[in-house]
Amino acid sequence: APDTMADVAEVKDAFESQGYTLDSKVIADEAFALCRQFNLDAFDLALHWDGFSVEQASKKDKKALMPDASNIEAFKLHVERKVAERRKSTSMRTPKSLVYGRPNLMESLEKNPRALEESGAFASITPGRGGTTPGAKTSAAKAAYAGTAPSGVGPSVVALPEVDARGALEAHAAAPGASAYAKRAGSRSVKTELGANLPTLAQAPDTRRPPVTVRVIDAVTNLPALAPDVRFMRDRIGDKVDMIESRLTEFRRETERVTGTDASRAVYAASQDDVTVVGRVVCDSEGRLNEASVQLEGSMADSAGMRVRLELRDVPSFSLFPGQAIRVTGSNPSGHCLVAKSIVTHAPPPMCESPASSPAFGAQSVVIASGPFTCASDLSYEPFADLLRYCEERRPDSVVLCGPFVDCDHRVVRGDAGVDVAFEKVFEVGVRDRLVEFASRCEAAGYAPNVVLVPSVRDAVADPVFPQPPLDVDALGLDALGAPSPSGTPGGGSDGKRAPGGLAVTVAPNPGTITINGVRVAVCTHDVLRHLSAAEAAREDASGAGPSSDRMARLASHLPGQRRAYPLFPPAHGACLDASLASHLAMEKTPDVLVLPSDLQPFAKVCECPGLGPGGAVTDVTDDDARFVAINPGRLAKGNIGGTLAHVYVSEGAPEPGASGAQKHAVHSRARVDIVRI
Repeated sequence: APDTMADVAEVKDAFESQGYTLDSKVIADEAFALCRQFNLDAFDLALHWDGFSVEQASKKDKKALMPDASNIEAFKLHVERKVAERRKSTSMRTPKSLVYGRPNLMESLEKNPRALEESGAFASITPGRGGTTPGAKTSAAKAAYAGTAPSGVGPSVVALPEVDARGALEAHAAAPGASAYAKRAGSRSVKTELGANLPTLAQAPDTRRPPVTVRVIDAVTNLPALAPDVRFMRDRIGDKVDMIESRLTEFRRETERVTGTDASRAVYAASQDDVTVVGRVVCDSEGRLNEASVQLEGSMADSAGMRVRLELRDVPSFSLFPGQAIRVTGSNPSGHCLVAKSIVTHAPPPMCESPASSPAFGAQSVVIASGPFTCASDLSYEPFADLLRYCEERRPDSVVLCGPFVDCDHRVVRGDAGVDVAFEKVFEVGVRDRLVEFASRCEAAGYAPNVVLVPSVRDAVADPVFPQPPLDVDALGLDALGAPSPSGTPGGGSDGKRAPGGLAVTVAPNPGTITINGVRVAVCTHDVLRHLSAAEAAREDASGAGPSSDRMARLASHLPGQRRAYPLFPPAHGACLDASLASHLAMEKTPDVLVLPSDLQPFAKVCECPGLGPGGAVTDVTDDDARFVAINPGRLAKGNIGGTLAHVYVSEGAPEPGASGAQKHAVHSRARVDIVRI
């Protein structure tokens, strides 16, 4: 009782210091109860009353209120609201990095280093929390910090306990043959999506085909490749502005070069006559883009970034999405609404060409698969093991594996299943070790394929940034497979660096561009098709002219049409786009094969980009060789059942007899694509 009265007395003194009197013992006890409920000291509570009193007095045009039974309940609500607002503001505030409170780390170690060490509390002293977070609770965490330093000396090195990753993952997996994946139906069923009249190119078991050459090339000439230690999360507003401005400038320059028509007018310039302008598509609200919400934003150089409404009633067909660079011809009588008559959305880069003697005109086969490579219930990687068995049977020249390899959205990786294994260990056990075994079996069978690994932003073993550097060879143990180190020459398969079993492993960035015997293949593991599908506003012409009526082919054509691996801006949620690295998204050449793994339905399409004719008229593609193949292999694992992969067969296709100089590869006319259920 005396202690309580002393606390109540402190509350009374604090109120009196602010000019308020707590005459009633009941009111004083209520005030003290508020201090205990919201963890406030007496002076803070008095300040709350002062604010409450002034607020109420201003509403009622009276003098400051004194605490009594008539207003104590309203005061309680006031304190509760203010405390909740303060907590919300504190939680949203960026913590001070690497700032230790009192007692700080060194003081804690000096007071009782051995007790701290044995209790496992060392793991709980984190920057910005003042060493007050709870100590380690589990026996494994306490064991990690016990006995790691000599007596009387603070711990300098923490030795984490060794975990049998393989045993932990196998213990969590279902018994052999008991999983839903093992009981799946329709395994190895094949659906030919493209080139059904063309032959397959399976190697006979007793033949040895010369290994193909795989190289990772830069998307833009003279642009340094993304290194595994690239710095990201440093993009500023200026980087985003530069990214948008450079796209508009490049698009305007290219369309002016083809048509010879100037397009540098401001989008807001009023004119009764038809004008031609270049800008980017934006939405006038936060919702999804539709025909009534389309605006055109001009460049900073030509239009000072101004916007006008884009009227589309006279355009028979269109396919638009936010961030798209377009060229519009129409009239703008009022200066705030541009009535479009024609829209150009594509300015594709040139197609790939090679001399007639190039291996690009030879035959080859490629298997393309995209993660997740394990079922949703465990990390046994059964679908990945079946994929490698399929490759042993069919013997493709190259295998392109697109992440995620260790999916951060997987329930076990998230930590929901209670399996405590490092992400790198999961990769080593599930992916690397299986590739090592695959290499040994290939050597015994006289089979020497190339394997290309492309990461995903969903990979727990890769940096969550887009554009994304290649997988770290050293950290993931890929050097055991002959993959080049980050400081080595990109494209280890191209210079003969093969694993002991003859397997050549190459790591590529995301998005990445590789050449397989001269055939240019562009890969983007971001689900750009789903992002564009959710953002697109389109109208199809009843006559069949204009943008392709095949929606997937139309969406895929936007990438080379915009000369970007990710043309959408603002990016979709979770895209991890870093504008300071946007130059690595550029496409200098239209690829022969564009690989776009997606959650959408698997497909293989021949795509074309509408061209520009004299004067800026939109024309259909007349050159049969100016097309490319777009492939969505699907996901190798879907939930707890098997997914799909894509097997591409490219037949031999020599150029016209007597042809001289560089010739287009025309892969679309000699490619067969089978979608295979694993």
